[in-house]
Amino acid sequence: METDNIVIGKINKKKCYLNNGKYGHYLNHDGKNYKVPEWFPVDKFDVDIAERLIEYKKKMSEMYCDDSAKKTKPTKKDESESEEEEVSKPTKTKK
Repeated sequence: METDNIVIGKINKKKCYLNNGKYGHYLNHDGKNYKVPEWFPVDKFDVDIAERLIEYKKKMSEMYCDDSAKKTKPTKKDESESEEEEVSKPTKTKK
C-alpha cells in the first residue's frame, strides 16, 4: 500500500495526513508529526484512530517533556531574584 501523503480526514477542521518517512509511518496534523507504532497496520487507519493517537501523544508529551523542561530552565524573574540576593548579602571584613 502506497502511503505517501494520504489524507485520513479532518480533525478539528484541519486535515490529517498519513505519510511514510525515513523512520516509518507518521501522522501529520496541524504542522506537527506523530509517529505511528511499527506494529500497527496502516491499512486499518481511520480518523478515529488518528485522533486517539494524537491525543495520546500529546498527553505523554505533557507528562514527560514539559515538566522536566520547566524544572531545568530558570525564568528571567528567578535569575533577577538570585542576583538581588547575592548583592544584598553582607560581606565579612577583617578588623
